[in-house]
Amino acid sequence: MLRTLAVVAFIGLVAAGALYAAQRKTIARGSVLAADIVAANPTTVRTMECDDTVEIGIAGATFSCRAEFMNGLVEQLQMTLDRSGAIHQGSGD
Repeated sequence: MLRTLAVVAFIGLVAAGALYAAQRKTIARGSVLAADIVAANPTTVRTMECDDTVEIGIAGATFSCRAEFMNGLVEQLQMTLDRSGAIHQGSGD
């Protein structure tokens, strides 16, 4: 009886911990995201600076970056990170 109660309590604690962890947002460094974007677009993007910290939730993330392109154009861009980890330009609406 006591052993069964201990097992049920353990399962409950693990479930509560998993629920708590699932609700917390992950924080990504903007410099890492910017480096990934520049590496994926070496012929068009010269440099990029993104928000210092990007909160990634269940639905993904939205953040802004300042991009300098190879042709000299400089723009402030809205970027989204979807659930699969793909980064897109735009709000994702």
